Amino acid sequence: MMGLDRARWLIIHGVTAEAWAKRHEITPYTGPCARCGATLTTSIPFASDQLRGLAAPPCACGNATGPYCVVRDSKYGDLLDGGAR
Repeated sequence: MMGLDRARWLIIHGVTAEAWAKRHEITPYTGPCARCGATLTTSIPFASDQLRGLAAPPCACGNATGPYCVVRDSKYGDLLDGGAR
């Protein structure tokens, strides 16, 4: 599975992860670092095109591609029907 291009993510400052998650109905995720197995939690709000999400901060081992979770901005409708609300 190919991941999102993190270089294109707009990091959202000035909002808490909790407020961002509530606004976009995102469920934060906790998972292992792919390199060392350390537990990482998604807590950095970001946007990329029609997507809104939370990303985990870089791991202490140096891995900067930790877990993330995304949803499509609701103004673009459902991914399956393609229609705007």
